[in-house]
Amino acid sequence: MTFLFTDIEGSTELWERDPGSMRSALARHDEILRHAIEERGGNVFKTVGDAFHAVFSSAEAAVEAAVEAQRALQAEPWSTPEPFAVRMALHCGGAELREGDYYGPPLNRTARMVDAGHGGQILLSRAIERRVGERFPEGAALRDLGERRLKDLTEPERIFQLVVDGLRADFPPLRTLDARPHNLPARTSSLVGREEEIARVRSLLLDEDARLVTLIGPGGTGKTRLGIQAAAEVIDRYRDGAWLVDLASVREPELVAGEILRIRDARPEADETEVDALRRHLRDREMLLVLDNFEQVVEAAPLVAELLEAAPGLTILVTSQAALRIRGEREVSVPPLAVPDPGEEDPDRLLGSEAVALFDQRARAAVPSFRLSEENAAAVRDICLLLDGLPLAIELAAARVKLFAPKALLRRLEESFDVLATGGRDLPERQRTLRGALEWSYDLLAETEAALFRRQAVFAGGFTLEAAESVCTTPEDELDVLDALTSLLDKSLLRRVETDGAPRFERLRTIRAFAVEKLEESGEADRWRGRHAGHFAVFADRIDYGGSEGRGTREWLERLDRELDNLRAAMEWALERGEAGIAPRICAILPAVWFLRGVGEEGRRWLERTLALEDSLEARGRARVLNLIGRLGQVEGDNSPEVVARFEESLEIYREVGDRSGEARALMNLGNVRRRLEAFEQARGLFEESLGIYRGIGDHFGVCSALMNLGDLANARGDVERARELFAEARDTARAGENPIALAYALQYLGQVALETDELERAADLFEESRAIFEDLGSEPGTAWSDYYLATVARERGDRRRARSRYLEALECFRDVEYPPGIAACLLGYATLDAEAGRCERAARLLGAARAIRARATTSVSPIETEAARLVERACREALGEGAFGRLQGEGAEMSPAGAIALAASTGEGVPSGEGRG
Repeated sequence: MTFLFTDIEGSTELWERDPGSMRSALARHDEILRHAIEERGGNVFKTVGDAFHAVFSSAEAAVEAAVEAQRALQAEPWSTPEPFAVRMALHCGGAELREGDYYGPPLNRTARMVDAGHGGQILLSRAIERRVGERFPEGAALRDLGERRLKDLTEPERIFQLVVDGLRADFPPLRTLDARPHNLPARTSSLVGREEEIARVRSLLLDEDARLVTLIGPGGTGKTRLGIQAAAEVIDRYRDGAWLVDLASVREPELVAGEILRIRDARPEADETEVDALRRHLRDREMLLVLDNFEQVVEAAPLVAELLEAAPGLTILVTSQAALRIRGEREVSVPPLAVPDPGEEDPDRLLGSEAVALFDQRARAAVPSFRLSEENAAAVRDICLLLDGLPLAIELAAARVKLFAPKALLRRLEESFDVLATGGRDLPERQRTLRGALEWSYDLLAETEAALFRRQAVFAGGFTLEAAESVCTTPEDELDVLDALTSLLDKSLLRRVETDGAPRFERLRTIRAFAVEKLEESGEADRWRGRHAGHFAVFADRIDYGGSEGRGTREWLERLDRELDNLRAAMEWALERGEAGIAPRICAILPAVWFLRGVGEEGRRWLERTLALEDSLEARGRARVLNLIGRLGQVEGDNSPEVVARFEESLEIYREVGDRSGEARALMNLGNVRRRLEAFEQARGLFEESLGIYRGIGDHFGVCSALMNLGDLANARGDVERARELFAEARDTARAGENPIALAYALQYLGQVALETDELERAADLFEESRAIFEDLGSEPGTAWSDYYLATVARERGDRRRARSRYLEALECFRDVEYPPGIAACLLGYATLDAEAGRCERAARLLGAARAIRARATTSVSPIETEAARLVERACREALGEGAFGRLQGEGAEMSPAGAIALAASTGEGVPSGEGRG
């Protein structure tokens, strides 16, 4: 229940002065209060003299009643010598009803709160503040008065004042045991999230050794709001209170001392400077100063140090985009709010994200009927992600739900942040638009800092120091990138993120979008984008993602992942400008991502656009692009005449320009096409020709690859002994050339031959050896294939539990790198386990899924897989019959890869269940 207690301040004196008018005035007072209370569902359960005690079932209704009563009391033309000044307090909690009266601790606390207040004042407890949330009456705001010790109560109470438009707002300090003066402003809405940050700041402010705390973050992260909240929560520690000094309008460091004096209503004495006067004023005080918006007067940092030295009881809380860099400073980073998972769509779970919770609250304040629902949840999630969880941007966006549904708002935000044009009129001008907040930060930059801020906009993703020094300056420039970068970090316009390699720098998307605008306005965008594209062409030249140096899959794939947005931006610029010398170089490294990450359509688009450069494309570059287009089609199972034509044209060009390595690569790819089309003799001739070239140029990795292709071909034709010889030669060549990646693949091939010939012990040893090498290199697909083959060995030995565990390890890896052939092989492995255990319905579905995935992304199918498929099909046909088998296999073929993986992982331990048995 919620309790509202009221009391007329100074009523005894009024009775003494004019008892006649008091009788009629008191009757009118009672009438006003009863009407306001009962109109909103309240019940007056006791009156004591002129004091009212009322109870409500709704905290919101009780607050509305108090506001309405105060407004009516103020509007009343009182006949008494002084108007009635009624103080009110609200608190909620459990109480006992006995004979029409209520008893319990909440009533004692409400009574003490009303005693502490002043006529015309409405006080609320923390319980009321939490219960009402954002649903305060229009025109009402909260002022946090901090924790207060109330007479006769052992536990302090957090008290808020309800500030209402049109009613008196300024009152003397509360009549509590620990009243503290302050000028902290009323808040118009609750603070969402920030529990960790508030707890940390509060802890520092209560630490006697932490006398200077600086909240640091970019514009719009809510540093001011956080600082005020933290100050309110610790005000009791400071005998002389907490005082907010807003320095937003102060541009000269020399004026800071005078502004603090003005806030404190203090003045210099004769022949005294403002700094001396401030030192004297603060010397013996125990006070918290909140210096807000310090970034544009950061040169006044020495004054802060002086004041702390002169006043032992002084603590200073600073909000700034840059640290003060003075002794004893404790920095607290204020990041954006936590954003939701990009894949989350459930409204209830999304509200667990601070960013979404803020949008929801502010949207409800703008449109009371707004609710986060299944229809708009995804759009609200994407808005919060697009705005990086930046509180100012989210609040401005949420206010726009008056005009746009979330989906329409998202579309507009994706086009331009200008839709975030106007905030509340009570906000400072710089915070009424997102651009205003960013312009404020930009205007504070030195010329060299502003130059780097504009130029680094060319990076589409994060970037390294090396990249910034390569792209953002020239030998003719006097720009010190390291110094300027450090300054942008200090001013919260960049943020450092740790990686396994060199540190990287990133920006909020909102900040980068603003930087792009500034770059375009400078007229130098094309120049710096050209340098960016050139840098990443060199990056492409240097990176070795192939196996020739044994670099691990994980390492080079992570490098490519980190720079993928930059590589895409560089490609886009090169293609738009017809830079035929850049695009093919970048294309050379992107296939690693296209093949393993399942974005073949993107790869084909880039390659076709590069090929369209035609005459401006250098011959070797054209051959490279043709070969890549063919290879991309081949990996996706396309062995059409068009793919063959691409390889043949690239082969012809490589021969014309004398590029032997390219010639061998094209021959190898043509051989793979012929092998998949079962033109085995043609394939063998192409592989052998490629092998001869690789031997001639001393390319050990190429030699190993050709030998392994020849071995795979021999195995497919049933010549197991010849296959074993070729794989052994590849193994020996790899060892001699100290090429671990080739060695691991050769061992894997030898293991397959041993498995096919039932040499299970030898097969297990070979797969374990290959796995150890792949794992050491960080090659996740290679490790996964070893796990797959080890699972097959375990299945052949009858160890189904171990087989299932190994298949799962392999499947999870193939799923993570989105590698369809590996997924298909593992699904087939699961199908064999189910078929052998009599779970034939599930086995048939998994077989259908595996075959469908294989058909969409064809690579060489090993005899091991072929034999496994035959085993499953035979068992399922016998157990289910032709019709049921065909139907279930068709159902599996229609499943998504994710659905098939989930089905496989749910099959238990391969123990017969009776399902699908004949």
